[in-house]
Amino acid sequence: MKNTTITELVKFRATETATTEVLISKVSLLNNFLKMLDGFIDAELVKDIKENEWCIVYHFDDMDKVKSIGEKMRKSNEFGEFIKFIVPESVSVSLHNQLAEW
Repeated sequence: MKNTTITELVKFRATETATTEVLISKVSLLNNFLKMLDGFIDAELVKDIKENEWCIVYHFDDMDKVKSIGEKMRKSNEFGEFIKFIVPESVSVSLHNQLAEW
């Protein structure tokens, strides 16, 4: 299979004490760490309009980079700070191959 851009969707709920400002700050710090790693393209944070459901949309160069970046991210202080503000059992991660871009 040829290398293709990978989109990762990380969905989660925030803890009751997490404010929008805190989550944006923690995700920003995490993404600043990820920007330094080979294979990271970009990310965005979105929130459901009605619910306390959030999603980080990541783009990576290819699946090998996703694995390498994920290992480094989970060991980072930035990740440790971010997960303090999410409900662990609410987390779901899915990976997608990019088929087209407009």
